[in-house]
Amino acid sequence: MAAEWRLLVEKLKRLAVPAGREALGEFALEGYRSMERALRNDAPLLEVLVSETFARSTLQRDRSILDRVAKKEIPLRVSPDEEFHELCGDRRMGEVFGVMAIPAQPSWDSFFQGEGRHLLLVGWNISDPGNTGALIRTALASGASGFLAVGTTDPWHPKAVRTSMGSLFQIPIRRVSVDDPWMQNLQELEVETFASCFDNAETLPMVQPSRSKLALLLGCEAFGLPDQVSAACDRRVSIPMPEGVNSFSVNAAAAILSYTLLQAGKEVETS
Repeated sequence: MAAEWRLLVEKLKRLAVPAGREALGEFALEGYRSMERALRNDAPLLEVLVSETFARSTLQRDRSILDRVAKKEIPLRVSPDEEFHELCGDRRMGEVFGVMAIPAQPSWDSFFQGEGRHLLLVGWNISDPGNTGALIRTALASGASGFLAVGTTDPWHPKAVRTSMGSLFQIPIRRVSVDDPWMQNLQELEVETFASCFDNAETLPMVQPSRSKLALLLGCEAFGLPDQVSAACDRRVSIPMPEGVNSFSVNAAAAILSYTLLQAGKEVETS
């Protein structure tokens, strides 16, 4: 029905801004890759919107998405091409949108279940949603047990969702405000907290964690972590760099630090 696709288009416009996502408790995903990964991971999609051209397509990739949406009995809305293109602007990632409910917050102790070492990656006021999505992807790839989004770090921003490349469907994510007692929650669980810093810090690869529960904190690329946050951490850690260079991108730093902390002290098998 025409009214259904119009309502969904209006909802997707609301989900493009933080206030809309907060009010509706939902977020949007866009394009081939996000949709394919959502379907592959049995993500609980609420609705799907495609263009008329996509709905009529005979391309195998398009038909595969449509067939899987139908098989899962997810409500499918079809928008006229003009309205769809107005919605997605200049982005050409595949003429398909999905809507999902923002997942329930995982409990604090769920990040540290089971044997072995666990690392929670923490993004503190990451202003660029592209960096947030990249950090979530890095958290999954490095073996982190979850991602904690603090302050303005928004894992449900459309750009963050796109950049995560489906990783947000596979790793627990919790979001808290700056004023939330999240550091206290970690301390109560006896988590060893590491602040990513440029100076006055232990340098890799010499850092050896002393506990099995770890949290790695990173700030935004422009300002890093504020002094009061890094001071509240158990340890400060940095990556050695050539003279005249003072930083990696936040995502590169996260990849190097999280992998090193998780592998520290382990024997490397060689063939």
